[in-house]
Amino acid sequence: MAVELLTEDLDFTPACEQALLEIFARYDKDGDGALNDSELQEFAKFTNGKAFSETELSDIREYLKCTEENWLLREGFLQMYSLQTASGDVEETWKDLKQHGYDDELKLKCPAGANGTGDKPADTN
Repeated sequence: MAVELLTEDLDFTPACEQALLEIFARYDKDGDGALNDSELQEFAKFTNGKAFSETELSDIREYLKCTEENWLLREGFLQMYSLQTASGDVEETWKDLKQHGYDDELKLKCPAGANGTGDKPADTN
């Protein structure tokens, strides 16, 4: 059985928030605390198999926390997942977490995409 992603107050559990922030950091190549368009699209392609549409990008920029340049902030990234998870789409959040190498206990088993290419890292054993 998988661990809970949200508390009773619909906040992320510490383990879930840590996992989401780790995923965010993989794509924040320049370490500025925001995903620019290229970084955000790389995240979308790896996570969903396709880039965000212009409508989806527009919604992200309008409804989530972004910089003045319309880059998705770390807080906006968490906000995106909070809206998805709290609205009842927990399965989609789990799909994304597992796509990025997390197991049912939110332990990172295989850091898929950790090398920034969307490819799984080479086996070092």
